[in-house]
This record gives sequence, structure tokens and C-alpha cells, in this order.
Amino acid sequence: MMRDFIRTSSKYVLISIGLFIISLTQKCYCTPSHCADSVMAFLLGWAGMASSVAAFSWLANPLLIISWILQKRNPRGSMLLAMFAFLFTLSFLLFDSVLANENGQQQAITSYKPGYWLWVCSAGIMMLGGFVQVYRLNIEQQRSRVRAAGDSNR
Repeated sequence: MMRDFIRTSSKYVLISIGLFIISLTQKCYCTPSHCADSVMAFLLGWAGMASSVAAFSWLANPLLIISWILQKRNPRGSMLLAMFAFLFTLSFLLFDSVLANENGQQQAITSYKPGYWLWVCSAGIMMLGGFVQVYRLNIEQQRSRVRAAGDSNR
């Protein structure tokens, strides 16, 4: 049963990582002057946190990456991190503008492109996979407790 648990958790992680990598090859959002590359948003998004509230959505990236790493060792912690990563990805929808250049100029977000939606899906798949894994883990632990209680009654 534990082998199935690890195999299934690996599938969710691989799908999430795959979607994340594909998202980096796409445009993520557009402003009136240009459409941003996801890979640049990933690499430089942290730098905008000092001057743009929308940049805090970038924090989904380290949360998601840590979630991938923790999946086998700590499924509950991984699920929690994936849930926060998913919420951070969605929080980007709450902002009307983003930092457009180094001098602090803001530009309106006019549309969201496939890179953004693939990023959201990557975190969402990881979160849903985490929910399934924790549910399975809880069921297995419950069965073990019932078996142990049955053995102690003999």
C-alpha cells in the first residue's frame, strides 16, 4: 500500500512540474505596451516585491517548489504549502496593474495568457494531489489503528 502511495504522489508531482516548466515557455500576462514572458516573471518577480504589491504573487514559486520536495517526506506539509501556492497564484487576479520598468512605473494588466493559467494549474494539481494523498494516508492510518485495536482484543 505504501508503494502505491509513493507512486501516486510522484505522478502528481511530475504533472505539476511538467505544467510549471511548460508555463515558463509561454507569455503570462499583457499590459498595453507588451506581453510578459513567464520565465522572466519567474526569474525577476521577486525583485518587484519592494515596489509592487502584485509581485507578492511570485511567492507561490518557492512554496510550490518546496511542496514538490516535501511530497514524499511530509505529505501534509506539502499539501499545505501547495494550497498556499495555489492561493498566491490566484491572488494575482486581484491586482489591476504590475510594475512595468525599473523606475517604478505601473501599467494596467489587460489580459492573462497561457503561461499564467498553466502556472495556476501546476499549483492546483499539486494541491489536489496533496489532498488525495493525505486522504489516502489518513485512511491507511485509520485501518492500521483498527487492526491494532483488533489484535489487542485477542
